[in-house]
Amino acid sequence: MLFADLMPLFAQARGGGPNAGDAAAAGFMAVFMIIYFAFIVAMIVLSILFLLSMSKALSACSSRNRTMEPGQVWLSLIPLVGIVFYIMAIFKVPESFENEYRDRGLRGDGDFGKTLGIWFVITSFVCPGVNVILWIMYWAKISGHTKELLSRSGREYDDEDDDRPRRRSRRRDDDDDDDR
Repeated sequence: MLFADLMPLFAQARGGGPNAGDAAAAGFMAVFMIIYFAFIVAMIVLSILFLLSMSKALSACSSRNRTMEPGQVWLSLIPLVGIVFYIMAIFKVPESFENEYRDRGLRGDGDFGKTLGIWFVITSFVCPGVNVILWIMYWAKISGHTKELLSRSGREYDDEDDDRPRRRSRRRDDDDDDDR
């Protein structure tokens, strides 16, 4: 619909040659559209990087301490319904951090980003300009906790932390064949 309304700006207004005013308007509109699409692409890339960071944060927690699986953050990319998953992820990641820190016996900062997450969601609807700042602050806080969990050598994860079914290794299968 937007393109249909704007296309006359790109067309010649009079039958003869282009009018100077129309050419300037067409040039302005072309620059505007390029900037608009660049902004949209940049926001998509940043959103994907943010979701990747959220997924990594959940992966840093053991499966028993997660309140959401790492792959579920990608459901945020579903149009309309994704808003619900996006908001859920913003609240579930700090809960997972809280569980993980308690399980490892580490001291956290108290809310692990819950307060920033709440303010981020509220300002998303009320004051979109402020929410960008809170989004960056929340992202930095989540990344900081993720780095801390990954750098702590107090507890290494082993196979018991993962709930996925195990495959038998080929080496074991080959050894079993040799025993027969």
